[in-house]
Amino acid sequence: MPAPPPPLPEAVPQAAFPAGLPDRLPHAPVWRLHGGRLGARCAALSPRVAALLAQGQSVLVLAPDHTTLRRAWDGLSGLAAHAGTRAVQVSGALSDVQREHTWALIQGGEARLVIGSAHALGAPLPALGLLIVLEEASDAHKLLSGSRAFVPDLAARVAAAHGAQLAYVGSAPAAESVPHPGAVLPPPRARVHVVDYANPRTAGTGPAVRRAPEDGRPGLSPQPRPGPRAAAGAGARAAGGPAGPRRGYSALLRCPGCEHVPQCRHCDVPLRFHQQTRQLTCHQCGYHQPPPDRCDECGERMWQARGPGTEWIAQEVARLLPGFPVYRYDKDQQDDLSPLMNGESGVVVGTQLLLSHDAPPDLALIGVTLADTWLNVSDFRASERYHRLLRQLTEWHPTRAPMLVVQTFQADHPALKVLLDGQGVLAYPAAEERARAALGYPPHARLAQIEVSAREAARAQAAAQDLAAALHGAGATAQEVLGPAPSPVARLRGVYPYHLFLRARTEARLGELLRVLDSRTWKARVRVDVNPRGGL
Repeated sequence: MPAPPPPLPEAVPQAAFPAGLPDRLPHAPVWRLHGGRLGARCAALSPRVAALLAQGQSVLVLAPDHTTLRRAWDGLSGLAAHAGTRAVQVSGALSDVQREHTWALIQGGEARLVIGSAHALGAPLPALGLLIVLEEASDAHKLLSGSRAFVPDLAARVAAAHGAQLAYVGSAPAAESVPHPGAVLPPPRARVHVVDYANPRTAGTGPAVRRAPEDGRPGLSPQPRPGPRAAAGAGARAAGGPAGPRRGYSALLRCPGCEHVPQCRHCDVPLRFHQQTRQLTCHQCGYHQPPPDRCDECGERMWQARGPGTEWIAQEVARLLPGFPVYRYDKDQQDDLSPLMNGESGVVVGTQLLLSHDAPPDLALIGVTLADTWLNVSDFRASERYHRLLRQLTEWHPTRAPMLVVQTFQADHPALKVLLDGQGVLAYPAAEERARAALGYPPHARLAQIEVSAREAARAQAAAQDLAAALHGAGATAQEVLGPAPSPVARLRGVYPYHLFLRARTEARLGELLRVLDSRTWKARVRVDVNPRGGL
């Protein structure tokens, strides 16, 4: 007897749509939908998705991570049953047997709504009519090995090859998506307090705090207490946050006598201090060692911790709120949050990993500590990433509007100011797109990062200069080849990387420049990353 098919994720039932429900989305080869909460975006997508499925076409939805995939599944999978087809998931979370069975369902035409990760791009969908990319600006779409491709770039090629519509959907559009026609939903109601440490009022009164307008009324709070203590004192059952930018206890240890900082043996980066394990750890290569008893330079026995991490913040919250439950949620420690999810009081301190977890039902406050850390990155997308994080925090809870407290030295940064002024989700990405047009960055250019690395710094530098000379010899201009220059981290895992950037007006021109790399053999390792993401 043949074995029964393996169990697959069950679609979430959804009520039938009234006849003639309007489809208010653009009719264009490429369009976007942003703003609102995820539930509102799924509701706006539903008429278009249901109509295409009813016509016998297929719909593919790509999510950057498992959390977004699960939430999209909850909001859209029920549409398939009303169209007489089936919804399936395609991701690395499936077993080999489940993946094979799912593939057969798609290939046989039994499943025409596919919601998945990058794995789903190769699904043999018949008559693909719509390809939806969720949170198209997320760095999680970047493949970290192999081709290092950026999934939205691949999705655009797949949609064009099938003649299908391509839709970008998320909390806030990427600057690259702004030129496309789109629909914008009203943003969730936001209550934002900014603790501005760069402009204190007067001695003894504490930091200046600005409050976002509510119902169109701007205002200043003269003596606010926007923190876990205030949320707990107000009777809140769950004070969620703060969110820290880094894990561990501190970014580094520094000698108070000579300011020496212990460094990694394999990378030119300071070792991060983890108090719980009493270890200094490199977050690049994993090297670790116990803290030295004395400074290697001057013999001083004392150390000063600099750059608070989640460990330090959790200790400080516990000190401020004695007896109040404090949880940690980061890569190093993921406490059981079920008491919070059951409605009990508490504070959870974590990194962006918190966004992969559902918000506590009684969430009262979210604190963003050291917000400038997101801006102090050598990447032209840093402020866009910071703005997107703030937008995602305001919609983290599906129904409530918890107070968002942002601790910063740049209270007037446009990425934050648009939230304070109550502007729509298109305001900052549109301004960013105009700035990139003036500077010649995406979407008005195509970028590729070339990394040349070797065990000896001189060899890597010489090979990078030879490569730059070959590009210029092939006709590349000074505006098309930037560098070479040492990596922001001069030594990484024992090798010395040098970077060049290619900036071309069109994809065809970028291809011409990249073909120069294949014309000869180089005396160092050369790696190409088209459309690079993250710190540059």
